Amino acid sequence: MAAPRTVVVWRRRLGAAMRIVFAYGIIGYATLYGPMWIRESVSYSAFSYLTATLIVSEATLGDTVRETWHAIVGTCLVMGPSILSLRLIGQVQFTTNMAAVLVAVGAFWVAFPESVPLMSKRIAFGQLVIVYVGTVIKGATTDVVMHPLGVAASTGLGAFASVIAMLLPFPHLAACEVTKRCEEYAENAIDRMNLYMKGMVAEESSTVLELAAEAKLLSESAAKLLRIIRKYQDGMMWEVPHWRLLRPDFKNPAERLQEVEVSLRGMEMALTSRTQKAHDAVDQELKEEFQVMARNLTQKLEQIQTSLPFSSKVRVQNTNDDCSDEKPLPLNICNTQHHRSLSFFLFCIKYLNKESQSVPQNHEKPEAGGVENNNIIKWIRRLLPGHNSLVFAIKCSLSLGLAVLLGLTYKKERGYWAGLAIAVSFVRKRQATFWASNARIQGTALGSIYGVIGYFICHRYTSLKLAFLLPWIVFTTLLRHSKMYGEAGSISAVVAALLLLGRAGYGTPTEFAIARSAEACIGLFCFVLVEVLLQPERATSLSKEQLSRCFGTINQFMGIIVTLCLSHMKLDSAVPEPSVQEEKVKLKAEINQLRVFVEEAKAEPNFWFVPFQGDSYNSLHRSITKIADMLFFIASAVELLNQEMQKSGEGWRDNQEQISIDIELFKNKISTCMEYLEEATSTDRSQHEQKDKQKADSTDLELGKQHTSSKYKIPTIDDEEIENILITFLQHARDVTNSYQAAQNPEVRNKMLLSLGCIGYCMASLVTEVREVETLVIELVRKQK
Repeated sequence: MAAPRTVVVWRRRLGAAMRIVFAYGIIGYATLYGPMWIRESVSYSAFSYLTATLIVSEATLGDTVRETWHAIVGTCLVMGPSILSLRLIGQVQFTTNMAAVLVAVGAFWVAFPESVPLMSKRIAFGQLVIVYVGTVIKGATTDVVMHPLGVAASTGLGAFASVIAMLLPFPHLAACEVTKRCEEYAENAIDRMNLYMKGMVAEESSTVLELAAEAKLLSESAAKLLRIIRKYQDGMMWEVPHWRLLRPDFKNPAERLQEVEVSLRGMEMALTSRTQKAHDAVDQELKEEFQVMARNLTQKLEQIQTSLPFSSKVRVQNTNDDCSDEKPLPLNICNTQHHRSLSFFLFCIKYLNKESQSVPQNHEKPEAGGVENNNIIKWIRRLLPGHNSLVFAIKCSLSLGLAVLLGLTYKKERGYWAGLAIAVSFVRKRQATFWASNARIQGTALGSIYGVIGYFICHRYTSLKLAFLLPWIVFTTLLRHSKMYGEAGSISAVVAALLLLGRAGYGTPTEFAIARSAEACIGLFCFVLVEVLLQPERATSLSKEQLSRCFGTINQFMGIIVTLCLSHMKLDSAVPEPSVQEEKVKLKAEINQLRVFVEEAKAEPNFWFVPFQGDSYNSLHRSITKIADMLFFIASAVELLNQEMQKSGEGWRDNQEQISIDIELFKNKISTCMEYLEEATSTDRSQHEQKDKQKADSTDLELGKQHTSSKYKIPTIDDEEIENILITFLQHARDVTNSYQAAQNPEVRNKMLLSLGCIGYCMASLVTEVREVETLVIELVRKQK
């Protein structure tokens, strides 16, 4: 019997907390009770704790090995230049201004290359701050070689403790985590598929609604499982580094499961359409077909369960000999809306069947020259930074340099913490700056208060101070998953308490806590200031621009579908065959970027601006995601239909031309609406409105009349025209099915029927979603005014 979800979550998070405790315990024991040579070498135990915090968190052994290697890379980037600069300048001439300049230059040197991992940059930033600020504080007594090496030794101790912690009490392997989540996802997919099939053949509407609600909960759980798999699958390669070399055709588990998820999402759409409209009973023949398909797909999903994550493809043995004798489907399966939903559901099953089947392995190695050239080109592109890398490098350089300058000016002996507060906070992508800074300040305050209280309770016994940290570490591990604090606040909270309870010889705890909090506020102020100056665009404006860009990309993808029809169906040699997969990736990336901007905009303060309409943008994101899914299904159905028609003889050309014309007419109607939606949500729309107003308000001198400006309005889809296109398409679909009624191969005939039904269903559903988007955009534009 599976454990309840709450128990599983608690077990996972408590396990992560215990591994953090192991890492901190190793560092604390080594720096407080370890051999003298370790205590003398590790001169900055605080940075050891900080390194372990960055590496361990909720990582696996593979993740920890990867981040440890990144820490080594960051250390190598800093040690040579820092020793050279200290030797050239000298300890006596090393001033506050000099330290700020060198930190800024070193930060730019580390941050500019795109090929350097983010963890390496964070570690290097922290080392730069400690090396140069420590030289200012110690002055002439600084050893130009041993001082940087002490920082490197502190980093090494934190990384070493992190790796050991991942092995206690038993190795926490990414491969085990991914395998377990893949098994859970396969069970989830089987349960959802059975619910969808029961819902499609159910005769009572209440039963359909109940099954749809239960399947929706499972769908949310599946999305969380996929996120966990994506999180851990990279670490799996560091645990078995030779696997990718032995299996060049290796495909990430999350990517392969996402293909299954697309089909299941299509089944959910078909079931949802049955809950919204009245439906007829399903034929007994189709019910039997559903049962056969359910058994076959259950077997294949069970084999996915045992094959992932290390198999390149799922090898499926067909245990049902009757499956090869496929029965012909009824010809009316794509005539009405009810039958189109059934045909779309069956198409999704076939699509899932195709994605789950074994594919013959082709172990022929690609041409070595081509692969090497591509790898060299990619490597060169990574070495040549772009505009984003330049902005990131300038941002890191100015923030750290200014933080070190103001931190040393405020309190020289505590000047480390202004720079360290932001050294480990940089990310390449945009983030909710004000929210993250607020979370770090609050986390620092909470951790400092807890540390001071713990010190005065247990100050006589060092072991009790370390034990007093245990509940706080568990609490901050849980705090990491809260919306209020997140990872930024939880790291600040645990580090603030660690610096008070896990070290010795830093002075009065109250004074240290107050001084460090002030320094952290100085550093975060510099971080926010530089972020606002270099990237003044608000996430609200970026969300609006990205929404407009999504509409444009959807319009382009619909053009790709039409081009696919022209290149295949009309056999027009002048029309090149488009790369559908590349366009799919592009559209998915645009939609994901919209989600990122919306989440950031919801977290940022409004100030004097109009409040961000987060609910409207969330609804638009859901509708756009559905539109993209339906376009993906249309593209897949068009490709399958073309393949099967070409197998059927010489009479396929006329039918294909008629269907391609229908799709092109439908695309033109939807594209017109998408163009206006793109313009309505564009940030340049105000300029267009101003020009239109000038034209509309112009006075006709001859007639002596003045035209008033018309209000901006999105043209809605003409229901009658769209209905005529759909009726025409259905008529042509019936012509195709009638012409292949006597086909000898029922498998080919069934694929054609399901493809036509899928296209018809998606076209009708697409109209519904576009109308919903129209309503949401009009509402959004009115609210923003």
